[in-house]
Amino acid sequence: MTFVNSFFTSRLLSFRRPPNISPPTADHVTREQLVTSRLARFAQIPASDIFALEPTWSPLGLTEEAAAEILKQRGQNIPVAERPLAALSTLWTALWNPFNVLLTILACVNIATQDVATFVVMMAMVVASTGLRYWQEMKSMVQALKLVRSIVTRVRVVRRVNGISQELEIDQKLIVPGDVIAVASGDVFPGDCVLISSEALAIAQASLTGELMPIDKTIRLAPAAESDTFHLLNNDNVCLSGTSASAGNGRAIVISTGKDTYMAGIAEELNRKRPENAIQVGIRKVSYVLMGFMAVMAPIVFIVQGAVSHDWKGAIMFAIAIAVGITPEMLPMIVTSNLALSAVRIARKNVIVKRFDAIQNLGAVRVLCSDKTGTLTIDLVSVSNSVTDNGEDSELPIKLAYINSLLQTGTRSPIDRAIVEYTHANGKGPVAGDGHQDSWQKHGEVPFDSTRRLLSVLVSRPSTDGEGLLITKGAVEEVLERCTSVYRQQQRSFSASLSNFKLERTAYTTLTEDDRRAILDTSNRLNEQGLRLIAVACKCATVKQFMTINTADEEDLVFVGFVSFLDPLKPDAADAIKELSKLNVQVRILTGDAPAVAGKVARDLGLLNTRNVMLKSEKADEEAVGAISEADLIVTGPQLAELSKDKDAFAEAVERAVIFAKLSPYQKLEVVKALRAGDGGRAVAFLGDGVNDALAIRGADVGISVDSGTEIAKEAADVILLEKSLGVVALGVVQGRITLLNTVKYIKMACSSNFGNVFSVLVASAWLPYQPMLPLQLLVQNLLYDFSQGSIPWDNVDPEYLETPRTWSALSIIRFMVCLGPFSSPFDITVFCINWFYYGIRTADSPLVTLAQTNWFLEGSLTQLFIIQFLRTGKTPFIQSRASLPVVLVTFGMACVSMAIPYIPKVNTALQMRPPHPEFYAYLVGIIATYACVVHVVKVLYQMRFKEWL
Repeated sequence: MTFVNSFFTSRLLSFRRPPNISPPTADHVTREQLVTSRLARFAQIPASDIFALEPTWSPLGLTEEAAAEILKQRGQNIPVAERPLAALSTLWTALWNPFNVLLTILACVNIATQDVATFVVMMAMVVASTGLRYWQEMKSMVQALKLVRSIVTRVRVVRRVNGISQELEIDQKLIVPGDVIAVASGDVFPGDCVLISSEALAIAQASLTGELMPIDKTIRLAPAAESDTFHLLNNDNVCLSGTSASAGNGRAIVISTGKDTYMAGIAEELNRKRPENAIQVGIRKVSYVLMGFMAVMAPIVFIVQGAVSHDWKGAIMFAIAIAVGITPEMLPMIVTSNLALSAVRIARKNVIVKRFDAIQNLGAVRVLCSDKTGTLTIDLVSVSNSVTDNGEDSELPIKLAYINSLLQTGTRSPIDRAIVEYTHANGKGPVAGDGHQDSWQKHGEVPFDSTRRLLSVLVSRPSTDGEGLLITKGAVEEVLERCTSVYRQQQRSFSASLSNFKLERTAYTTLTEDDRRAILDTSNRLNEQGLRLIAVACKCATVKQFMTINTADEEDLVFVGFVSFLDPLKPDAADAIKELSKLNVQVRILTGDAPAVAGKVARDLGLLNTRNVMLKSEKADEEAVGAISEADLIVTGPQLAELSKDKDAFAEAVERAVIFAKLSPYQKLEVVKALRAGDGGRAVAFLGDGVNDALAIRGADVGISVDSGTEIAKEAADVILLEKSLGVVALGVVQGRITLLNTVKYIKMACSSNFGNVFSVLVASAWLPYQPMLPLQLLVQNLLYDFSQGSIPWDNVDPEYLETPRTWSALSIIRFMVCLGPFSSPFDITVFCINWFYYGIRTADSPLVTLAQTNWFLEGSLTQLFIIQFLRTGKTPFIQSRASLPVVLVTFGMACVSMAIPYIPKVNTALQMRPPHPEFYAYLVGIIATYACVVHVVKVLYQMRFKEWL
């Protein structure tokens, strides 16, 4: 260990606080600044001085009494995502839907006018919609919480029990500030910590920074200078909550736990009110449109009907019925059924939908922002290549590195594991190749440490007498500093075994300054390709019995070459990118990793092909596209920080870039906000699994995480993938578009039909001396039509409608309603003419008024039901596009019910109907056929004019 207890004790009296390290006193300091200041207080002083800051802290650990007292004051160290289910909040969210509010208002008006039946029907729709949405979202939330609570983490902590310092293993929930924890490879830090001892400790903090490779951590030996700036995510001795040790071991003092950690600070930002997403904005606008039409049409109908009939009470009831008729009261139920059905379908693809709206939002997504590690790549260090000093392929570096990694006795790093696995998988292992396990024997080792950044082993073959080989691998600069020669022999001819390898003097030459610069140029070139490198060197050494080696032996080495590493692409990543491209969804990479690494991934996926990059406007010409270089498509965090002072320049950079590298969590959020605001507003999804992704996940229209992600990321997400793949996201986008399109089908058909009915009612009110249809009859007709459309969630969607993102558009709905709705009125007026001229029904006291009302009820019901087949698609129905079987069966069934109602005793009496005359059916067939032809012609003209249908 770097420090022992006696050394800590001796240093307590010599403590000196470094300059400018004091707790913040400003009232308006942000949470991030508070966390940074708290950690800087302990991190910018020597490790031996930390315990002088808190009287109860000790390198021997807290006493049980002190730990219990701190636990009582601070509370348990509970992850931020483990909070009680917000059942009431979820219920309120499910209930407070614009369409539910609209129906509730209308229901209250009806009960005030003693129309109990209508009140019951409307409230039943509200209750059913709310109940289904609440049940599905609670079910998903419970599943998500089980994922979080299924893992119990135990931590090794140093505590003083009966005055004796002991290392105990306890639940991380019982860890308190001041605890000294012991960490080794694989251990997770339970809070924000500062190292007090380290032995070649490397930390995996991809969840915070996105960097795949572990970061070396050590202790601070001297106070920080006044000019030094403390970087929370880029320092040598701070290990934040949720990060883990990937190699080495050490001890750390816990500074913050639970709600006081950096992770909790991000969680606090997540508690702020979430901005409206694209779907919510669209629904709100559509609700305003419907309410506006109600506010305009209902009073007009009331005035006209009252003036003609002089029955003002009846006119009020009829105006209320018209308001109900304009409103698609089944809309909340249709939307919820659509979402529930989609949630079930998506669940079969190992996806948990925490929030219903997310399904529709997926269908509206135009930009998908994704992290790199584990989504586009497999999240595993793998060997890419083995090359000489000038970059030519060679097997010698990987073979020597294999001997080094296989025979070293320390903790195997991800690089060591990658080398061994690669060599075994390709049958190139010198040990395995020789057919017996003692082909190479180790005689000494200089372990890796974070200062030297090297690892050396002394090996020999049994057949040699005293002739050994010292093999060193490590960071390029450190290895090169210790080399005086460079290997020159042609290496491609080596066999799969090194059993005959001998480092002859003629095989290498003196390393000149030109050679050194050439090696560094090769290293830089490979780094720019997104590859991580280690250098390999060796030298002849004498082997003696019981000998030892040390760092002094790592001199006068012969530079052999490089072994390069990368995080390989997932096998399905390229196909998923192509599928998303076909769906017109742009993919942007937002990562904390280096731009070169992210650039290689994007390059391999074709994301940096400037011809495939969509500029901020579809009007971009060929010259503008040709002027874009690959470098223009990559932006880093520091560059964005400079541009943040100029909003226009910032927005332009965000629109242009495909890769955003070296981003902080808050910069990721700002990029997502800028993308959402760009191009007149668009839906953006974010896929991530780390703490650094949580803010962006929350700020996106659709936040997506994975079951293996951090708790805070899963808490912020709307959707949790049990399989981390963009292919699953593509399936979700398709399902979201199907859901949205089927919902839009309903609202467009219902609104246009209801709007046409209102026109017909206005004509009837001004012409006929009697009500053309009773309020109850109008309600039943509307409900039959709505129930027939209850099958819409199961309807087929034409493939071409799935090719582009979709969202709610109030303008599109208004246009559809105004253009299509009035064309039903001439056929309604035809029925009025038949009743007036053929049947002679011209007075309110005529005994045939019920027949006139029945005739219009049948004509309105059957034309509405039959025309569903024409309105559900922009193509020719039955020939180019067929409805699903459920839609056909339900609409046919509702048509049969409509025709049967006038003949059913008691039902026809309650509705004041009577069987129509047989000859009326001949008129009815002609009316329906003509109406269908007219609608189809209008549909063709509408699409030619507006270039859309649904």
